Amino acid sequence: MTSPLRIAVLVVVLAVSAIAVFTSGNTVPATSVGQQQLVIDANALAPAACAALNLTTVVAGTTGTAGNDLLLGPGAGSTLRGNGGVDCIVGGGGNDNVNGNGPKAGDVCIGGPGTDSFHQCQNTQQ
Repeated sequence: MTSPLRIAVLVVVLAVSAIAVFTSGNTVPATSVGQQQLVIDANALAPAACAALNLTTVVAGTTGTAGNDLLLGPGAGSTLRGNGGVDCIVGGGGNDNVNGNGPKAGDVCIGGPGTDSFHQCQNTQQ
C-alpha cells in the first residue's frame, strides 16, 4: 500500500473508533409516554350541576341523540332539544328555548347569557 492510502485507511479507522466511543457513552432516558392516560369525555366536560349524570356523548348543536348527552348550544339564541336519554343541556348566548325529555327523565337544563325558557326539565339554572 502506498503511504497516502495507508493514511486514508488509518483516518477512517480512527473516525469509526471515535464515533463508536462517543455513541456508547450516550444513553436515551426512559420516557413516560403511554404510562399516563387522561380521559376527557362528556362527564369531564360537564358543568358541576350535571355531575350526578352519566353522560356518554358530547353534542355541539341544537338536537341531542337518544343517549345521555352533554348538549352544548350555539352562540346565538336557538331551540335546544334533548331528544331522549338523561341529558345536560347547556344554552349558548341569546334567548334560548331549552327542551328536556320530561320532568321524570332527569334532564338538567342550564341557560346561558340572555333570557331562556325551560320546558320538560327536571332541574333548571338560568
